[in-house]
Amino acid sequence: MKSTILCLLAALSSPLVAGQWVPAQISAEAKWLVHADFDAMRDSVTGKAVFSMIEADQGKRLQSLSTFLALQPLYDLHGITLYGDGKFEHVAALIDGKFDRPLIEGLVRTTQNYSSITHAGYAIHSWVEQGVKQHAAFASDSLLVFSRDEEGLKKALDILQSPSPLPVNPLLVNEVGQPLLVARGRLAEMVLPADASPLVRMAKTLQLTALESEGRFTVRASAEAESGGDADRLRRMLDGVLAFAEARDAKLEGLDLRSELDAVTRSPVFSAALSLPVGEWIDLLRENADNQD
Repeated sequence: MKSTILCLLAALSSPLVAGQWVPAQISAEAKWLVHADFDAMRDSVTGKAVFSMIEADQGKRLQSLSTFLALQPLYDLHGITLYGDGKFEHVAALIDGKFDRPLIEGLVRTTQNYSSITHAGYAIHSWVEQGVKQHAAFASDSLLVFSRDEEGLKKALDILQSPSPLPVNPLLVNEVGQPLLVARGRLAEMVLPADASPLVRMAKTLQLTALESEGRFTVRASAEAESGGDADRLRRMLDGVLAFAEARDAKLEGLDLRSELDAVTRSPVFSAALSLPVGEWIDLLRENADNQD
């Protein structure tokens, strides 16, 4: 039970939902990253609605975390950053929040096959959960680092100890403003799933940002293609997907859905922005959640 609770904390390091991310904390070798800003979420209409739905659906699990770890994830976490080199086992998670560090470290010492080592002054805790080795370390009292790969965790800690002053990886240039969610990938350097969509396969790089602005929920995307022709094909494909979705799904009828698709201004980079009034977006989220029950 105790190790399961710890892994529930690790499971929060998913693209579902630390404060604003710090590019210098990310490995220059990262091929993808996902960052969720819990502080921005709590200040947004979207975040308040999403957290309310999570509490309704996962109340018992969240209460277990609160009881065992003195942690309320939706209120005590500032944010989560995940990044990796494209291999599942090499994912690193940086969890920024308000932790009871002595309690958590005492708890993990009681887990199955527990062991610990010291690396660069950091205590790395290791244990087995459902047959899988897990590794974690506090980089500071407010920053917890997870990885299934011990060497990957050591590298993450090394970067945190001596952050790069200037990100040389364009993937690591920070977003303007305060987005709720950021996702980026150098797709041409990754092995994609066999069922990856043609839209994804045509892109060398992909960047997604979700934010609220002027009463609307907006998703911005940009994808670098091999050529201007490919960028325009991406534009036409996405335009067709949107038209098909609007014709097929009655829920989208009558919504103030706006789209801006551009394959010319920054060719061969295709840019897109899709937005809805926040109220309509929340209604869609709730309807989708109800359909999942």
